[in-house]
Amino acid sequence: MQVKYEELQNRLNKKIVDHLYLFLGEEKYLIEETIQRIKKASLSPEEQEENFHLLYGDEFEWDIFLSLAYTRPFIGKKRLIVLRGLDKVKVDNSRLVDLLKKKHPYVFFIFVTEKIDLRTKLGKTFTEKAMVTHFYQLFENQVPPWIVQKVKKSAKNISFPLAQIIAQMVGNNLSRIESELTKIFLYMGDEEEITQDHLVVVSGETRIFSVFDLMKYLGQKQKEASLKTLSKLLEEGVFPLVLLSMVVRQFRQIYLAKSFIQKGKKTPEIARSLGIPMMFVGQITEQAKMYSYNQLQLFFEQLLEIDRKLKSSSCPPRLILENLVIQICNS
Repeated sequence: MQVKYEELQNRLNKKIVDHLYLFLGEEKYLIEETIQRIKKASLSPEEQEENFHLLYGDEFEWDIFLSLAYTRPFIGKKRLIVLRGLDKVKVDNSRLVDLLKKKHPYVFFIFVTEKIDLRTKLGKTFTEKAMVTHFYQLFENQVPPWIVQKVKKSAKNISFPLAQIIAQMVGNNLSRIESELTKIFLYMGDEEEITQDHLVVVSGETRIFSVFDLMKYLGQKQKEASLKTLSKLLEEGVFPLVLLSMVVRQFRQIYLAKSFIQKGKKTPEIARSLGIPMMFVGQITEQAKMYSYNQLQLFFEQLLEIDRKLKSSSCPPRLILENLVIQICNS
């Protein structure tokens, strides 16, 4: 039975553990993460120590595999066998087919391979008897939401624009992203909100400063500084849509700050409402005084149009963003 990654995770969330899995694809991080979830869900802590067996296709020995598959565990009631590199196993496939067709009430199997022809007899047997899941690498637009959720699981928070910057720096290599997040968590200590300062100190990426400098210059209507910083960021390879999303966030915060000021909210309350550190509230509230509601409403309409142009127009992204900067600063 073929199931999507999301469906498989939902089954595990409901504590539904199947006895036979086939994991396909190149996204090793998600595969390993899922294996660990199944391990914890299927075996007790004691069983995890004694009855978890990791085998490799290029070192595969059929007799050992067969013994594990048919021998009842001495400790506990269950056993988990993970075979990595199924495509490297040098065994007649008919043997595997026969084994897969039989019930193994004490054993959970996870077979892992980058590819397999599901039209073969072995492939069809997996499709009939196992939970077959393809683990695809995340697309660029899927990485920032993944980072946000990953940070939440560690009881911390990160804004979507900062998640976009991490994705921009690291790409869709989830193992590298986890490594960066781990370093950030260690540096943060008990702090809960990841800020640009954390990213700069831990990663050494000075262009993070440039991104937030651009937001500051735009908010203050400094045209020359904004254009210069924009040019630098584009030359360093920051995606135009990432920059646009940061601009959208900046002016949304300016709009909200203007509304909070009118309602008489104090600095600590504004900081909580906007989800930003206290040290940045003064900068946002000063910028809010420079724009009318009508101007801000017009900007939001322009930003929607810029988003459409960046995604579908043949016009160079640099020119589109430079025109946006000029319009904002001349307002």
